[in-house]
Amino acid sequence: MIQSRPLLATSLWVILSLVLLIVLLVLALRPTLITIADLMSKIRQQQEISKRLEDKMLAVQKASTNLEAVRERLYLVDLGLPKEAQWKELTEKLAGMATESGLALNNIIVNKIPLTPTEQIGSKQEAVIISIPKGIVPIRFTVVATGTYEQIRKLVEMVEKMQRVSIIDRMQTEMTKEGSLKVTIQAETGYLPDKYVL
Repeated sequence: MIQSRPLLATSLWVILSLVLLIVLLVLALRPTLITIADLMSKIRQQQEISKRLEDKMLAVQKASTNLEAVRERLYLVDLGLPKEAQWKELTEKLAGMATESGLALNNIIVNKIPLTPTEQIGSKQEAVIISIPKGIVPIRFTVVATGTYEQIRKLVEMVEKMQRVSIIDRMQTEMTKEGSLKVTIQAETGYLPDKYVL
């Protein structure tokens, strides 16, 4: 039948050629289209990463500018929160403040100084509540002195205004046999070693 109609034969061969051509184009272009889609996705991801990096660079530049603005006053941070315990300097400072306030110093007690911010202070039965912010290694100390009310008040103010950050947890006064006041100040300060800075 096809041989008797040459137009039908030619049309059939053209249609079959077109179908074959379409199949070959799809098979040939499919990997290319997949590759193009994958590359476009990667370009979008790289643009997002580039934008985030640019934002971080701007934040670092701003932080650097702020650091330069306060660099000459950074030593105050080291005074308020030193990198080492400096317990000897602390006791000398407390003794000097007690003398300056006019009190008779009875005792200065510095509790066990932990080596890390996570080290347990006290025992399991008698846990110690820490007032210093988390991450700072606490140093608890007690000052016992005798004198007048005004002298005690002056010492408390001096401890609170000390260059080294300190928090008074408890203060107790009691009358001695001689008629003067005995004060017990329990407070804490801290230090922040370089390797524990977050």
